[in-house]
Amino acid sequence: MERQLSEYSDTELFALLRTERRELAFGELYSRLSPNVFAYCMRVLGSRDRAYDVFQDTFMRFYQSAERIEYLENVRAYALTICRNLCLNEKKRAQTQVVEFDEALYNPGISREADRSEMMKLITMAMELLPHDQKEVFVLREYDGLSYNEISAMLNIKLETAKVRVFRARQRIKEILEPYLNEFSKE
Repeated sequence: MERQLSEYSDTELFALLRTERRELAFGELYSRLSPNVFAYCMRVLGSRDRAYDVFQDTFMRFYQSAERIEYLENVRAYALTICRNLCLNEKKRAQTQVVEFDEALYNPGISREADRSEMMKLITMAMELLPHDQKEVFVLREYDGLSYNEISAMLNIKLETAKVRVFRARQRIKEILEPYLNEFSKE
């Protein structure tokens, strides 16, 4: 009895991209990876249109890379690396950076929706004030859930550097948000 694609690991699915089952394997990988990839694009680029363009390009390159790469251990980190590089290229091309907030990305709960929505706007604004290297590791750690080891390998930086950047990003966001948090606590 043949296993369902949902039972395959990402590494096994990536290997299937080199077989006649490539379209099915790609569909499964796409469904697993696309939420993280699109969220990363949105957080780094800020514009839904620009994010969608980079998102599509990421998966085209990901699919094509299976022809060249026989084995891939960390498929999610590889997809995010492609995405990261394309986002960096897009940011270089863009002359101005537009910060756009789409509440649909965060799906806040019904209770305290207004407060949560406002807080997400503030966090997004605070992230825009971070240096790129801190913003990047913060997004990878907090939003994409990568481990410090995965971030270190993906960005080709030392493990300690990854940890320090995440720590500094958290501290800076906390400093930026402190006046707003004090206002929230008074209400």
